[in-house]
Amino acid sequence: MKRTATLAPHRIERSLPSAAGQVGTAAQMRRGQKPSALVPLFIFSLALPFFFFIGPTRMSPYRLVLVVMFLPCLMAWLSGSLGRPRLPDILMLLTATWGGIVLVSTHGTDKGLQSAGIFIIETFGAYLLARRYIRDAAAFQQMVRYLAVMVIVLLPFAVYENVTGSAILIELFGKMFSVYDVVGDESRLGLRRAQGPFEHFILFGVVCSSAFGLSYYAYGAASRFRGKLASGLVAMAVFSSLSSGALLSVAVQVILIVWDKITASMARRWAIFATILITAFVVVDFASNRTPFEVFISYLTFNADTSYMRVLIWHYGTESVMLHPILGHGLNDWERPTWMGGSIDNFWLVNAVRYGIPGCLFMIGSFIALCLGLGRLKRLSVQAAQCRKGLIITLCGLALSLCTVHVWDAPYVLIMFLLGAGGWMYDCNNEAPVAASAAQNAHRHRGAHAAAMAKPFHGRGMRSPRTS
Repeated sequence: MKRTATLAPHRIERSLPSAAGQVGTAAQMRRGQKPSALVPLFIFSLALPFFFFIGPTRMSPYRLVLVVMFLPCLMAWLSGSLGRPRLPDILMLLTATWGGIVLVSTHGTDKGLQSAGIFIIETFGAYLLARRYIRDAAAFQQMVRYLAVMVIVLLPFAVYENVTGSAILIELFGKMFSVYDVVGDESRLGLRRAQGPFEHFILFGVVCSSAFGLSYYAYGAASRFRGKLASGLVAMAVFSSLSSGALLSVAVQVILIVWDKITASMARRWAIFATILITAFVVVDFASNRTPFEVFISYLTFNADTSYMRVLIWHYGTESVMLHPILGHGLNDWERPTWMGGSIDNFWLVNAVRYGIPGCLFMIGSFIALCLGLGRLKRLSVQAAQCRKGLIITLCGLALSLCTVHVWDAPYVLIMFLLGAGGWMYDCNNEAPVAASAAQNAHRHRGAHAAAMAKPFHGRGMRSPRTS
C-alpha cells in the first residue's frame, strides 16, 4: 500500500502536462509544413517567354499552373484550412469579382467571359496560390530564394543584351515556340535596355526589383551574407533594364532599409517616417505651382519629354475616369487627344480607367490592408518578423514605382502572388499565445505536483498513516 502511494504522484506528473505538450506539437506541425514544389515551378514559369493557344485563349506556362490550381486553392480557402478570411482576402476577392463584372458588362458574354476568367485567375488565383502554399517562415524564405535565383540567373543574359543589343532569351525560345515580340531598340547611357524574357524592359525591371528587399531580409536566417550578396546582384539586374520605374522601386526600398537600420532603437519610428512624408507632401503642395504628383514625376524620369508626357497622361487619364467612374472602360480605348498614344504609364490609373473607381480602390485597399495589418502584428518570431519587414518594404517600393509604370501578364501575377505570400503571418501571430498558454499550464502542473509531493498521499479507501 505504501508503494502505491509513492508511485501515484509520479503517474500524475507524467499525465498532467500532456495537454500542453499536444498543443505545442500541433503548433510545431503547422510551422513545420514541408514547402511545396509548386512554388518554384510557378516562379520559374514566370520567366518563360513563350505561349500557346487552347482554343481562342492564349496560355503561357504560369497561366497553366494557375488554371490547374485555381479550384483546389479556392476550395482550401473556403473550407477555412488557410485560416479565417482576412481583410486583404476580401479586398482581393472584390478586386477580381468587380473586374470580371466590368469586363462581362462592357464586352458581353462572348469576349467578356474569356477576359473576365483570365483576369480572375491571374488576380485571385495567384493570390490564393501563395495563401495555400506559403504557410510558414520556411516556405516564405524558400520562395524568396527561388525568386532571387531566378533574377540572378537572368542577369548574365541581361548584361549580354545590354552590350550586344540582342534579346538572346526571346530569340533562343523563338526557335521552338511562339514568343513575345522583341521591343524596338531603345538605348540609354549607351546600352540597350534589357528586356529579358518579358514583353517589355519595364516589366523585366519590375520583376527584378521585387526580389531586392525580400532577399535582404528574408533570404534565410542562416544565410544573411548570401542574402545581402543576392540583393546586390538583384540591383545589378534592375539597373540592366534602365527603367526609371524599376530603379525607383529599389531606391524606395533602400531608403526604407536605411531608416530601419538607423532607427532600430527608436519608438514609433514608422509613424515618425510617415509624418515626415506627409509633411514633405504638404510643403511641396504649398511651395510649388505644380501638384506634388507633377513634381514627383518630373524628377523620376530619365528625360524631360518622358516626364511631360506622363503628366499629360495623368491629366487626360483622370478626366477619362470621371466620364465612366463606376464601370470604367473595360478593355476599350480611353478618351484622349488624337496625337496621344494609348499607353498609360501608371498601374493605378489603368485600373481606374478599366474597372472604374471601385476597382481601383479595391486594389489599393488590398495593398494598404495587408501592409497595415501585418505591421500591427505582435509577438512574431524573429524569422517571421524579418519576412514581414522584407515583404512590406518590397510592396512599398513596388506601389510607388507603379505610379510611373504599368504591369501586365507575368509581372502582374507575381505582384498578386506576393500579396498573398504574407497571409500566413496572421496565423503565425496566434501561435505565440498558444505556446505561452501551454508553458503556463505546464508551470501550474509542476506546482501542483510539488504540492502533492509535500503532502501525504491518501488513496481511495486508505487511511492516513498517522491514524493507522
